[in-house]
Order: sequence, then structure tokens, then C-alpha cells
Amino acid sequence: MDQQAIEQFVYKEARLLDTRRFEDWLALFADDAVYWVPAGHDDIDPTQHVSIIYDTLQGMHQRVARLNSGFAYAQDPASRTHRLVSNVEVVSRAADAIEIATMMLLVELSRHKQTIHSARCEFLLHRHGDDWRIARKKVNLLKNNEVLESTPYLL
Repeated sequence: MDQQAIEQFVYKEARLLDTRRFEDWLALFADDAVYWVPAGHDDIDPTQHVSIIYDTLQGMHQRVARLNSGFAYAQDPASRTHRLVSNVEVVSRAADAIEIATMMLLVELSRHKQTIHSARCEFLLHRHGDDWRIARKKVNLLKNNEVLESTPYLL
């Protein structure tokens, strides 16, 4: 996977979320994937401390099912989002794994209020046949130690 393919992968992930194509987004993840948004500090133990989100793939499927059910009150009406992904950096590379870091600016419009979230995202991609899957996604919100006025359905 070269730099351009890596960039296209993270841009696609952002686009799938912004267009609410959640099933396609879930297909980007490995079966043993973890999706984590720490609370309070970037480097805590999510099994010992509170997190904003700490989901396995099963939990992510449940989150998406709630969003699609029409019974997610916080998403009625559904937020509109735009993600700007930049500074795509390969942190490390092996034959079957790539660590990536990006910067993300997420703009959310919900109930006539616009909120901006800034984050550094870390991805661990594992080879899955001829493709790559997200084994871990960690979203380090800039404001993870402050009260969040709103939390988008998925960061």
C-alpha cells in the first residue's frame, strides 16, 4: 500500500461516515477491531478508565443498528457532518500491518447548531487477503478532557 492508497483509504472512511453509509464503513474493519475515543487523556487504559467510545466490532454494529432504528433520540434529526482529513502520516510499516496517523477536523450540524471537533486519529491496518482492514482506530479529541457540548454519532 503506497502513500496515495493509504490517503485514499482514510478519505474513503471519512466519506462513508459523512454520507451515513454505515454498513460500508463497518466493512472496512477487521473482525477483531477496536474503535476507541479516550476521555480525559490520550493515553489511558480503556479497560480501567472511562472512554467516550470503546467498542469492538460487535459494539460498532450495535451502535449502527441504533442509528438506523430511528430510536436514537440524540440523532433525531440526524446530524450532518463533514470531515476534513489531513497530515496523513505512515508511522510504521510491516508486511502485514501499517500504522497511520492523521489529523481530522469534524464539523457537525445538529439541531441548527454547528460544532467543530478536532482530533488526531491513529489507525492500525492489517492485511486481509488482497485488501486492508482497520484493526484499531483511536480518535484523540483535542477537547477530550473537557465537557463535550455534543458528540457526533461516530467520530
